[in-house]
Amino acid sequence: MATAAEWQPKRPIKIVVPYAAGGSADAMARVLAEKMQARLGQPVVVDNKPGAGTVIGATAVARSPADGYNLLFATSTTLSIVPLVQKQVPYAASDFLPVAGIMSMPFMLDVNKDVPVTTLQDLVAKSRGKPGHFNYGTLGNGSSNHVLGALLSKAAGESLVSVHYTGAAQALTALARGDVHVYFDGIPTSIHKVASGEYKALAVTSKTRVPGAPDVPTVFEQGLPELGLTVWYGLVAPAGTPRDVVTTLNAVVQSAVSDERVSALITRDGSQPLQLDPQGFQQLIDQDAAAWRDAFGKLKLKLE
Repeated sequence: MATAAEWQPKRPIKIVVPYAAGGSADAMARVLAEKMQARLGQPVVVDNKPGAGTVIGATAVARSPADGYNLLFATSTTLSIVPLVQKQVPYAASDFLPVAGIMSMPFMLDVNKDVPVTTLQDLVAKSRGKPGHFNYGTLGNGSSNHVLGALLSKAAGESLVSVHYTGAAQALTALARGDVHVYFDGIPTSIHKVASGEYKALAVTSKTRVPGAPDVPTVFEQGLPELGLTVWYGLVAPAGTPRDVVTTLNAVVQSAVSDERVSALITRDGSQPLQLDPQGFQQLIDQDAAAWRDAFGKLKLKLE
């Protein structure tokens, strides 16, 4: 329970996840909500609002009361990427206050198990030889895996085609079926399906190999450092949320992230827990936005 000196919620807190259920963001949000509920003594519910590259969920929170009861489970996509690739986004980064970072996560580049490639360079070469034959799944225009897929396509002579989905579970099912050939997935959901043989992993986007998949080389090892992008996960609140509310929520989230079960869940799959105050989290958001802005500068994604 919160102490008397802290803000104490009097009713349920809602965490909006701007993705469909079943993906890595949804899985982490639910574990976090469970830990926050135990600490705060009020229900913490997860509300999935997918669509438009996280814009639907983010907009809903930006327009919510700034009272601590409405939070957004945000990622780099929401604040760093979408404003670069979508016209007339109905929110701005300034509409949110950073509450707490949760984790920094690399991606795993997966391919359908029947695609006849074994390395990232194999995929690039075969795609160059068959323009338009290979496609890659995304979570919508402006999503992080859309940008990564476009960077891969650029490296392969603009030869891959994007296929948009509304949620990670849908995209992963399509990958397993062979409806799409390539998908950049968050490591927490991907690593176990790769281990079970549902699909193959060609690379991870971190600078070093991840403990849970030591045989999967990095994009840096395979000569494509431009794919070396990661994303952060964290909670943000509507601008104007009181400082004492943000301070309390930051402490609760940091406590949850340091919990042995939660930190093990994060680190075993190659991600890094974040222990940042709101100011430190804001610095990370700014640095991340600059990195994705540089990546976008190399692309010609169609604005929507």
